[in-house]
Amino acid sequence: KSTVRYRAVTGASGKASGRHGSCRMGECHARSTSHPVTVTATNDDDAALARTLTGWLRRALERPSLIVAGLSRPKAGTSNETVIVAVWWDDGGARRDERLVVRIQPTGRQLFLRPDTIGEGRVLRAIAAAAPAAVPVPRVLAFEPDAGVVGSPFFVMSHVPGRVLSDIPSCHTTGWLLDETPAQRAALWDSGLRTLVDIGRIPVSGDLAFLWAPALGTTGLRQLVTATRHWFDWVRGERELDVLGRAMGHVERECPDHDDRTLSWGDARVGNMMFAPDGTVAAVLDWETPAVGPAEVDLGWWLMMDEFYSHGLGTPPLPGVPDEATQIARWEELIGRPTRDLTYYKLLAALRFAIVCARSTDISIARGVARPDTTLHIRNPAGLLLYRWLGEPVPDLAPEFTAMMARFVRKRAGRTG
Repeated sequence: KSTVRYRAVTGASGKASGRHGSCRMGECHARSTSHPVTVTATNDDDAALARTLTGWLRRALERPSLIVAGLSRPKAGTSNETVIVAVWWDDGGARRDERLVVRIQPTGRQLFLRPDTIGEGRVLRAIAAAAPAAVPVPRVLAFEPDAGVVGSPFFVMSHVPGRVLSDIPSCHTTGWLLDETPAQRAALWDSGLRTLVDIGRIPVSGDLAFLWAPALGTTGLRQLVTATRHWFDWVRGERELDVLGRAMGHVERECPDHDDRTLSWGDARVGNMMFAPDGTVAAVLDWETPAVGPAEVDLGWWLMMDEFYSHGLGTPPLPGVPDEATQIARWEELIGRPTRDLTYYKLLAALRFAIVCARSTDISIARGVARPDTTLHIRNPAGLLLYRWLGEPVPDLAPEFTAMMARFVRKRAGRTG
């Protein structure tokens, strides 16, 4: 394991804080390799970014010989811009090659009302300090709050090795999960649930205290619901958005008085976990929407996403993947108490995901890849969950969604045929 000395670089104030950290290789930790990383910039914009990052990383990591050898941009994800950077430097006469990950705050067509990439990095750093053994997260190496460097605030973290499950097409129909045995799948889900419970035990205090927003409500949960209302109104504009509006009213009226001041991940799902070869969680990823609230907030999202990525996409879970009742019983065993108002928390999760889908549809329309008259804002699997869980008649999926899934099926058949 190589050690990198670094400092957090600030903007106009000129203040900097020094700290030591270690980089281990992967989608978020870096480890030295015996040969250069072969990632290259593919256009003029990437080449300019590589030059900018070379100078910035030399100062931030205090590596004057560091060179950005290349960079790439993963296709997945729209909430933040992610750039994987291959770097090397002279380390006492030996060449050191590593990968780093740059998370850049979105501008313009963002998913969330108030994206806060620096806040995401602060949460990661606080988790690493609070529970490094229980909750593995990427190690944050440096921050840059000044938008003038690359056009938006960003932070740099290490790159973690491991495997991530497919989202769409579902991991139950494609990818490495198909090659696992039922026992291995069960163990993988259990490792995920253990980590989920460990996250829900982290108190929101100290370096996480900035997440507490008393102006939005007297409890963390009420703050989350109020923030959801603001986000929903921003996405909705002058539209009604049908079942989303009724679900929004429901979660406001029925909000429990639970006052747990613990950390909520915000996007708790097995697809946001990096897994080691032995099936244990190597890193918990995607912390764009952290909040304060009871552990049921994340459990509700976890179970809702399990439903979405299996039956919601038209496929049953693979053998060995535990059903909902089994997962709830295991969660209760791990956390040491029964669940509370889980139906409410699942509905809250489905609403928040349906808002993501509505906003994503608007972005697709703006980019010219979806028709302005599409019904995808509502008639997607998340929206259909809202209809079902509110006890309303469930419409068909939007034709565009059905066609998209059919294309995935044909593409998969072409690869295996």
